[in-house]
Amino acid sequence: MRKIIDIDEKLKGDALICKQGVDTNFWDLVKTILGRLKEDAKNTLVTADPTDISTISQCQATAKIVDQLIAVVEDTAKLS
Repeated sequence: MRKIIDIDEKLKGDALICKQGVDTNFWDLVKTILGRLKEDAKNTLVTADPTDISTISQCQATAKIVDQLIAVVEDTAKLS
């Protein structure tokens, strides 16, 4: 059984933009920068005071958001 996915015009445009970005060195640079941001958050998390809930939450959120952003861009690029 084959499923047909109906993609609206805006999503088609977004997918094309993401695909062009993923296929370039620019995306590699963005991923490197985001990777550093995630690593900085993890390093801060390791050295954070265990009672500093605000810092711990912020570091965890930063790492999670970076992963989600990379996944969304790459998944959207696959639609084109």
